[in-house]
Amino acid sequence: MFNFIYKNLNLLFFGFLIAFASGFGQTFFISLFSQDFRDTFKLTNTEFGSLYSIATVLSAITIIWAGKLIDTVSLRKYTLAIILGLALTCLMASFVFNVFFLFLVIYFLRLFGQGLMGHTSRTTMARYFNTNRGKALAISGFGFSVGEIIYPAAVVFLLLTIGWRLTWLSSSIFILIFFGIFFYFIFKINNFKKENNRDEKIDLSEISWRRRDVLKDFKFYMYLPLSLLMSFTVTGFLFHQVYISEIKSWTLINLAQGFIFYAVSGITGSIISGILIDKLTGRKLIPFHLLPILAIFIVMLFSDHVYVLYLYMAGLGLSNGFTENISNSLWAEMYGVKNLGSIKALLTFFGIMASASSPFLYGIILDQTGSINTLIYLSLILIILFSLMGYFSKKLK
Repeated sequence: MFNFIYKNLNLLFFGFLIAFASGFGQTFFISLFSQDFRDTFKLTNTEFGSLYSIATVLSAITIIWAGKLIDTVSLRKYTLAIILGLALTCLMASFVFNVFFLFLVIYFLRLFGQGLMGHTSRTTMARYFNTNRGKALAISGFGFSVGEIIYPAAVVFLLLTIGWRLTWLSSSIFILIFFGIFFYFIFKINNFKKENNRDEKIDLSEISWRRRDVLKDFKFYMYLPLSLLMSFTVTGFLFHQVYISEIKSWTLINLAQGFIFYAVSGITGSIISGILIDKLTGRKLIPFHLLPILAIFIVMLFSDHVYVLYLYMAGLGLSNGFTENISNSLWAEMYGVKNLGSIKALLTFFGIMASASSPFLYGIILDQTGSINTLIYLSLILIILFSLMGYFSKKLK
């Protein structure tokens, strides 16, 4: 492992940094400013939630086009464009003056941050690594987890000391200086080389699916729901985390403690899945990657103890860590890496659409039932159904 990291440090560090930078456009980051946005522009929770969902959906549609450019534009130019785009958007956020301008800010944050940063990290790792693709995805994926640990604490501190506008301005400066310097030196000594295929179970250089061909493949639709389910589930549960905590009699302090379990287990899941992918392939693993959260949901039906909260957050993190690596490896194994940027752009679109829909759907269920159990039963049914679809899809040629 250490020899692998040493030989590929430049490329792995690139993947890590891009994943780390995506935090500025993630829901956990933007939601820290939600109260300030609502108070400043006199928005209700429903109005702000609708604005956020629409902006997210539009960013997902844009990614179908913008994401495929990574197949034709040099990685250096592509990275520079999204870094500058994200920095400029944070600068815009510090000067936002009306609701329409706020809508544009959220749209670009979701596009450059959540969308294209994560897309670039995953696509680059899957494209440049073959025999060690799992390890590469796991190591670069640490950037997502590190961001989930560092950014919330930093933002809360800045909000309390300098206010929300200057916090966004500080974010813009940080992106330009911190990421600008690192990426300058990374590309200055650029020696990115694709890993040799000699030990690859499947020679991906001989597989070259185009996006329109993927959309005609029956297996794609058998695996797609399973690969999207974790995004749908995590976003839905975390978006309504405060309300769910009230139902379960968990305090906000308990919830904050739970995020430590979420981040640590996410890293653990990323490491474990990375090792297993290199031994077994993502296609063999994907039917089983949601087993941790399946088990935890069953426990939640019978207990409200605070320790169940920690198990619940750990289960979410573990399955989420599995999903990131296994799904990304799966698509490279099935469709090759030549047009992977175009294919991943389509998958990113579906992923964002899934994460945009669950808060609304879960909200309706919670409003109608006032119980979390209905959500748990729904989740259990979907996990079992889609996992079986994935399992039997392995037998399809």
